[in-house]
Amino acid sequence: MFDGFTNPGLLAGLALASVPLLIHLFNRQRHKPMRWAAMRFVIAAQKRTRRRVQLENWLLLLLRVAGVFLLALAISRPFVGADGALSALTETRRDVVLVLDASASTGYREDVETVFDRIRERASELLREFDGARGDRVRLVVAADTPRLLSWTDPRKAAMIVESLERPEDESLDLEAALAEVLRYAEEDAAGSGQSALEVRLLTDFQARSFLGDDGHPVEIDETLDALDGLGVRVLVEDLGPVLPTPPNLSIDAIDILGPVVGAGSPVEVRVRVANHSEDDKRGVRVALELDGERRPTQIVDLPARGAGEAVFPVIFRTAGDHALRASLEGDRLAADDVRSHVARVPEATSVLVVNGSPAGDIDRDAVGYLMAVLEPATSDDLGIGGASAPFLPREVTTSALENGEVDLAAYSVIWLADVSSLSDNVVAQLEEHVAAGHALIVSLGPRPQIEAYERNLHRADGTGLLPVTLGPIVSVASRRENYYRAAEFDALHPALRFFDDERWRPLFSEMPVYEFVSTTADPTARVLARLDDVDRSPLLVERPYDRGRVFVWTTTISPQWTLLPASPRSLVPFVHELVRAAARTTEEPLNLAPRESFAAVVDGFPRRVELIGPDGEGRKTIEGEAQELPGGRWRLPVVEADLLARAGAYRLECEGTDDVLVAVRLDAAEGDLERLTPEALDALHRALSPYDPSAAASRDAGGIGQKGELWRGLALAALIALIAESLWGAWIGYRRRIA
Repeated sequence: MFDGFTNPGLLAGLALASVPLLIHLFNRQRHKPMRWAAMRFVIAAQKRTRRRVQLENWLLLLLRVAGVFLLALAISRPFVGADGALSALTETRRDVVLVLDASASTGYREDVETVFDRIRERASELLREFDGARGDRVRLVVAADTPRLLSWTDPRKAAMIVESLERPEDESLDLEAALAEVLRYAEEDAAGSGQSALEVRLLTDFQARSFLGDDGHPVEIDETLDALDGLGVRVLVEDLGPVLPTPPNLSIDAIDILGPVVGAGSPVEVRVRVANHSEDDKRGVRVALELDGERRPTQIVDLPARGAGEAVFPVIFRTAGDHALRASLEGDRLAADDVRSHVARVPEATSVLVVNGSPAGDIDRDAVGYLMAVLEPATSDDLGIGGASAPFLPREVTTSALENGEVDLAAYSVIWLADVSSLSDNVVAQLEEHVAAGHALIVSLGPRPQIEAYERNLHRADGTGLLPVTLGPIVSVASRRENYYRAAEFDALHPALRFFDDERWRPLFSEMPVYEFVSTTADPTARVLARLDDVDRSPLLVERPYDRGRVFVWTTTISPQWTLLPASPRSLVPFVHELVRAAARTTEEPLNLAPRESFAAVVDGFPRRVELIGPDGEGRKTIEGEAQELPGGRWRLPVVEADLLARAGAYRLECEGTDDVLVAVRLDAAEGDLERLTPEALDALHRALSPYDPSAAASRDAGGIGQKGELWRGLALAALIALIAESLWGAWIGYRRRIA
């Protein structure tokens, strides 16, 4: 009779219909016959009216049972389909999920309105069809990278929210997440019946990558769509996008700094990549770059159809700290991807303490001589530029100076132990505390280190020691004239060795001769960055985190005694520079984020007040919460919540008591590709997805999808009539029996 119930759990209330019958039966059992003389007159009169009284009582009982039964049935809200036998008695209640595509691509402007404006207007038009008083319910979902449910009941409230939406998000549409949210609603709706009557409408611009992904293959939504199809739900997708199948658009895809930023005053090149997403060549495209608000000379690039070009700007960061780069194009129909921000952090000069374990007058035998020559600050004349600060501030000390407490370790970001034979327990404890606070230790071995002392003081079997390796015996080639070891493999993605990933520079590291080294076994938590080509593939460079800091071990020397590395400045200089920079690299949160990605900065000094200033200086928000103290006198600021970083652009964290922090929020570069999916291609993706053309719709519910023919109002009215009739009939019976 019924196809299902909206509230199937309330069907248990039907059992209450038995209450009047049970009361009647219990009352019958309480009457006990007693014979007395005058009763014969009553019995004679009762026999004459018994049939009429029984009919009156049964009718009264029937009205009471019917009233309770119909009321319980009405509360459970049964419904039937359009073809049901009771369909003529039903009323249609629409349960709708309205999904609005609010991705950045919907900001594309045609004439005076954007695609997002059309989506809002169409949503308002649909919402006017719904009637909350009739029981229609609308779930309004705004979908971008994360679907957000803004309204879940009253259509009028949903309409007011739609009117308040001003612009799309600076995010991409995650169709999988949006459909997963729809599936959750459908499963709730189908509870107890296995079928959902939800009507799902997706208003979108038909951007191909939303359905096919960046690789051109369908996004992984088949499982979700299969589940929706199993519940009888079809997603009607309405195209409100541009007219052209590939709307013309230019976008800034990336801002890259070519080469390392070694310090303030050093020149670098900034590359701005511009993409052409149209089918025609674009010539004379103007690209501008701003550094901390100061505009650089505009450059001109030519872009092939469906291709990209680059503009390279020479830049000098005058001071250390955070700097905001902002690249822009002349505005086109999609403004969101015409501007892109990037934050570059220029490091302070890295202070390096070099501990010389084998001082010698002859540089060829001094492990630190070559190292200091590489790290010593160069003059401006040496660098060929004026005003450039030195990237490293090295200081050389002996082991005895370290043991005697003549050195303040806190003043150095990197400590390099070169050919140090052994260290006292006191110095080892100081090094452990220093590295744990976020600094770095580099150990280069050689003939002097005492393996037993290193194993006792610097390495522990439980992994709590500084050394990330277990030391073994020294390995030597049989003849230096006939053979040598070399780096058979190395991690070219690691910052310490990334320079040698270029094919031009790879031989400078991979062909570097090594004649002797200390055999080692890396701990399970260590990362081997380079291995030699001996039989055992012995580690050459090993790294391991130590609390907030890091430890590196170079298993040969940094002097010519065991390797020819110092004899080749083209190998030694980039190796030492990149290794020290990688060691000094801190572990703060990244400075360039995706939209709605939370952020917690680390600063030097206690911040008394933290405020977030939005892009272009718009908006100021106090960041609530307590800063967290870290080792080494550093502080982690309160988390900047994701919703405060929704818009693309450069944000500034103003901190009283310490330097400001910059962070850039950047749009997904692929969002600028506006190539559109055809309705035929969408229809072929899955049978639960259907393109919808409102001009061809035959009825307000898109062909009868999702209608619920409910009977609850009629049942409630019948229950009320039954209860009123029971009251009137009971009163009539009582009146007749009183006057009889």
